[in-house]
Amino acid sequence: MSELDDAIEQHMAYIVLSIGRPFSFKDFLCFEVDGEEYKASHGTVRNKFNEFTEKEIIELDYKTNIAFYTLKGHKFGKKLMTPNHTGVSHNHPVYKLLENLVLDKQSFHNIRLTFKVPNIYRTFSVNTTFSVNPRNWDIQIPSWNKNNAIVRVMIHKTNTVSVAIACSREPFTLDPYGINDFTNLLVRIEERLQSILDNSNMINVKEKYDAIPDYGKWLMTMWHLNRDALQEYMGKGISITVENAQHIIYRIYSKQVDKHKHMRIEKQEYRRMTVEELIEETLYS
Repeated sequence: MSELDDAIEQHMAYIVLSIGRPFSFKDFLCFEVDGEEYKASHGTVRNKFNEFTEKEIIELDYKTNIAFYTLKGHKFGKKLMTPNHTGVSHNHPVYKLLENLVLDKQSFHNIRLTFKVPNIYRTFSVNTTFSVNPRNWDIQIPSWNKNNAIVRVMIHKTNTVSVAIACSREPFTLDPYGINDFTNLLVRIEERLQSILDNSNMINVKEKYDAIPDYGKWLMTMWHLNRDALQEYMGKGISITVENAQHIIYRIYSKQVDKHKHMRIEKQEYRRMTVEELIEETLYS
């Protein structure tokens, strides 16, 4: 599987399982996965859809003037009684490889959060330094890097704020130290957005707006839990994706970091819980 194939498959899963809608070729002309931007032509996307349909990864959901697809077994117009979930046999050679792996601490990365603020779109729209997506009118805040985590923020016309944190190279460890680093980053994001909001409100904007909510109340819609092998992996690139009945996706793949390659076991979760609930579940359950 190529890097583009892998990115497209991850973005498909995000759209269907996290956002909760089917996708079309327009979603893949320019998209982002784990902090990396990908672009593909209409023809390339159409060919990828055909390949993924033949492999029974995706299926047609419905057609209007364009075709909309979804993950196999996740139709939105008609719920299937027996979703098709793919498994990997315990006789698969990958299991033999995994048996000998020494794994690092569990960590998490590729995080998506969302929250709402009344009138925030109007308030941010007066700042002409922010770019606006001409297709959906989303306002994009310039991304920034904090401690090797890339932060991207999008303001939607629905007054919903989407936050994406890409830190695949240095994931947050799932322990008190990593959670502390994660929440410190969220505090910085909250402060930055509140500062922009306050400054924008001074530019002749009369609508009343609420403050940015406390980060603990933000809703987490996606995160990837991972454990990396401590030893270097010298084999060919590998990527295997498995989905269980709870719509949790597991991936086993080789991850290139700097000049070294390691095996990564990853659990992709697409749930909806607040940051406070995640901390409670992680540290105190």
